[in-house]
Amino acid sequence: MPQDRAALEEELQRLAAGARERRSVDGFARAALEGFLWALLGGVCGKLVWDSAKPPPFFWPLLLLDLLLLWDAARGYLQARADLRRELRLEARVRELRQQLGIDQPQYLEGVTSPSPSRAEAKAGALETGT
Repeated sequence: MPQDRAALEEELQRLAAGARERRSVDGFARAALEGFLWALLGGVCGKLVWDSAKPPPFFWPLLLLDLLLLWDAARGYLQARADLRRELRLEARVRELRQQLGIDQPQYLEGVTSPSPSRAEAKAGALETGT
């Protein structure tokens, strides 16, 4: 049993270090920013086409950049979703290990999880007791 506990603690330490890194958040933020820029540049390209009989020469590089932004935003979003799924599996395993090791036992957390009285409740209690 002590060897099993040591192996579980080692696995917990290794997984906890990996769980701290949240790459999906950065991926979603990047995909959102690229999506916004894609929409903005798409509007500029649409306006150029609408207002011109013949598109100006800089229209084609802008259109290429717009399509690259769309492709990279979609790719980044899909990668961030995959990262999120991996992170959620890792979090679930960390919670499972913590439960097996008895780290998050409810009887030990009773004092920690009980909410502290709000400022209004404390004031009302002080008025009742006269302090």
